[in-house]
Amino acid sequence: MSSPVKASTMAEKPIDSTHIEKSDPALSVSSSNRDEENSPREPGQDWTDEEEKSLVKKVDWRVFPMLCIVFGLSLLDRTNISAAYIAGMSTDLQLTVGARYSIALLVFFIGYALFEIPSNLVIRRLGAQWWLSFLIVAWGLSVLGMGFVHSWEALTVCRALLGVFEAGLFPGAIFIIGSWYKQFETARRVSLFYMASLLSSGFGPIFAYALSLIRVGDGIYRQGWRWIFIIEGIVTVVAGMVAPRFLVEFPEKAKFLNDREKHIANARLLTDKKARAHVEPTLKESMKMLLDWKLIIYSLQYFVSASSVYSLAYFKPIILRQGMGFSYALSQILASPPYVFAIIMSLTMAWVSDKYRIRWPILCGQSVTAIVGLLIILYCKPPGVRYFGLYLAIFGTQANVPGTLAYGQSQTADVRKKGVVAAAMISVGAAGGITGSTIFRSQDAPVS
Repeated sequence: MSSPVKASTMAEKPIDSTHIEKSDPALSVSSSNRDEENSPREPGQDWTDEEEKSLVKKVDWRVFPMLCIVFGLSLLDRTNISAAYIAGMSTDLQLTVGARYSIALLVFFIGYALFEIPSNLVIRRLGAQWWLSFLIVAWGLSVLGMGFVHSWEALTVCRALLGVFEAGLFPGAIFIIGSWYKQFETARRVSLFYMASLLSSGFGPIFAYALSLIRVGDGIYRQGWRWIFIIEGIVTVVAGMVAPRFLVEFPEKAKFLNDREKHIANARLLTDKKARAHVEPTLKESMKMLLDWKLIIYSLQYFVSASSVYSLAYFKPIILRQGMGFSYALSQILASPPYVFAIIMSLTMAWVSDKYRIRWPILCGQSVTAIVGLLIILYCKPPGVRYFGLYLAIFGTQANVPGTLAYGQSQTADVRKKGVVAAAMISVGAAGGITGSTIFRSQDAPVS
């Protein structure tokens, strides 16, 4: 078996592809079935297309299921505060006074921004399974603690801790995905990962409504909003405890692959990206990577997407309840359908992006859709029309999150730089979260 280094060396020598096809029929690929995952054989490739296709399918089933579950829980845990707000927490903790609610929202993003890059520098050294599992349990305990707070200050502290522990999951997951797949395999998979987990955001309000109906004994346990945090926190802690069994490591540490499969997994990326074998970047190298002007541009794109996503996530129930005049129960129910629409359309656009190997036209089209949706919400009067605008706004903003991240990963050839790129973009996105959490001010709410 040839080593990845040997494969990479062979790739540098020009080889007559016609001669290869004549001398080895196994290397011949029909032009009718060539696509992004069954591409023409690269020079120096010492495995068949059937082997690669089988490996990719095996990796898909091992990489994504648990990542989607825990990321879905993270989205649910960071946004369930909006469901608790209209379920009575705003009154019990007096969050309507001044900017208390906005403060409780934005403190999450301070730790979230500060700890993303350090987490991605640690994840390779400690291993994805144990590091991510620790983070999941820790933020689950933070959510559980929110079910027992008696003041908005205590709620704010729990939110700050939640941001610290959730910081490493998303960039870590993007880093893992970028380490397993070729350039034009990533957009569809990052979008699938993000949108599958987005189901929790879509149906989270309905779940929260059901939990808010729980009443136990007397005192604080009769306040339904507390059970949103208690139950969801317990679920997250349990998920963190079983995560080491299901989370996947990086290719060089993967135990579910045999030696042949590990070789193919690493060599096909070297062939695709002409990248070097992975070597941990030093702190100085990491800082130099952060100063790349292209990374700054990607990060600004992600900042815009993140600010829009978070503003809608945190204030959507309030917009439906106070802005459009729907009842509490109907506001929670109507919060879900726009996310189903966003998932379907986002996966479709991601497939188009990978199929035709285009990135920026898709991102621009989704941005225009979001702008149109937000303008409809702002200027139209009938609640039904404004609700339609919510569909467009949520699709346009949510779809650009995985699209922008895939863009950054696809344009990063150096494997060592991928983790830094993912963490840096999402760290800047945390600043978008601060912006999004302060866009809707209490004094701007419609007079009831």
